[in-house]
Amino acid sequence: MAETDFLSFLVDETLKLHKNGGDNLSSLELKLTDYGLSFLKGEFIPQTQMLRFRSPFGILDIPVNWSIFDAQSSDHVVTPKNDTDYLLEVLRKAWFSTLDQILVTHADGFCYIVGLRAGEEYYLHDVLNPQELLRAA
Repeated sequence: MAETDFLSFLVDETLKLHKNGGDNLSSLELKLTDYGLSFLKGEFIPQTQMLRFRSPFGILDIPVNWSIFDAQSSDHVVTPKNDTDYLLEVLRKAWFSTLDQILVTHADGFCYIVGLRAGEEYYLHDVLNPQELLRAA
């Protein structure tokens, strides 16, 4: 995944997803659910250049020009030390006050924000390792 930048890969995957008309659960989503991790699933909206997440606290639109999407790798862990866009701070107030960090990643044309509480960073290796993704039966 590190071969291309985050946004380019997400745009390509989104276009493939819409072309195929599929909206199946991704392997990543199955793994996150299996681990009991909280996550938001969003899609790229080309007309507005936003990532739109449907969340328990309403619609969350994030501009794709935020620094978390400029990362050279496709996966970005946001901690209080590198939260330059204050996304972690906002999610702590609106979603879970106990978030220690968030993972921003993508799979199958969707962007995922995974909320990690104390001790859940243990799952990062498995979540980020694509050859360990669960396959749907």
